[in-house]
Amino acid sequence: MRGEATMTETAPFDPAAHGWRIMKGDGFSSLVGPIWARRDGDVWRYAFLAEDKHENRQGAVHGGMLMTFADHAIGFVAWEAAGRRKCVTMQLENQFLAAVRHGDFVECDTEIVRAAKTVIFLRGVLKVHGKPVMAASGIWKVIE
Repeated sequence: MRGEATMTETAPFDPAAHGWRIMKGDGFSSLVGPIWARRDGDVWRYAFLAEDKHENRQGAVHGGMLMTFADHAIGFVAWEAAGRRKCVTMQLENQFLAAVRHGDFVECDTEIVRAAKTVIFLRGVLKVHGKPVMAASGIWKVIE
């Protein structure tokens, strides 16, 4: 019929219903989150649900948010690899591959490339519905 919407609305994704838990954090992390975590076999996975506050003026998730999330998610994996010792980001390179929109659930797949005593090299891929939206690689310094 004319004048009626042809789009069907879907319910927003509920991470908690799929086994994800909100990571408690304060400071800067609380401003960009919530960040979600879920144990997947022997590894932890991290994600965030794109909200209005994450958007840029074009209506996509701001690249700075994606880079911040990658730094957090990959950094959490570095922290685990370092035996839960403090780590700081020494270098982080990012390549944007696709836009992320409001309501997208962005997950980070992370790989440890090399772990030495005081330096850890990692790669991460941010994905929405299994499709890459950003690639990142970096170096984390373990603080003794």
